[in-house]
Amino acid sequence: MKKLLLSLVLVMSFNLQGQKNNTKKIDLNKGNIAEKFDQLYQKSSNYKQYKVVEHQLIKKLKKQVLDSLQKEKSIIAENRKKIAALEAQTKKLEKELQTAQNKVSALSDEKDSIGFWGSQIEKGKYKLIIGFIILALLLGLFYFIYAFKNSHQITKAAKENLEKLEEEYQNFRANALEREQLLKRQLLDEQKKSQA
Repeated sequence: MKKLLLSLVLVMSFNLQGQKNNTKKIDLNKGNIAEKFDQLYQKSSNYKQYKVVEHQLIKKLKKQVLDSLQKEKSIIAENRKKIAALEAQTKKLEKELQTAQNKVSALSDEKDSIGFWGSQIEKGKYKLIIGFIILALLLGLFYFIYAFKNSHQITKAAKENLEKLEEEYQNFRANALEREQLLKRQLLDEQKKSQA
């Protein structure tokens, strides 16, 4: 029985020594989470079909995973805040862009039109209206020039006729005066004859 006990102790010590040699140094301070899980799985010891992992390593890995999750959540929250700020800024810039486009459109419309009698008219229509006005003014000018020349000729002819009439009148008057004087002389002569 002593031999059996001694052999059992020897087998157990070899078995324990074999297990101690099987445990490898696990460093959970390096690598990302997936690498840490892989390292823990690969370097942990086996017992039948199970993996044997030290309790403190699981706790340490759990703490690291939770810390990483918390860090990622805070990064996500920060990114969401940044995204919200960028969206607000984008909406503000879109509104400013729309305002600028409206101003550009208004300036373009104003550039392409002209104020005429209190309303905005396109340049093409304005040119057409001004062309008609100029054409009407030119036609009016030509008409008045023609009427002026015509009336000037009529006036000139009337003046010439008036001068002729005045000349005839002067001649007639002179003739009438001569006749009157002649008649007065004849009358005086007749009166002298009849008195003598």
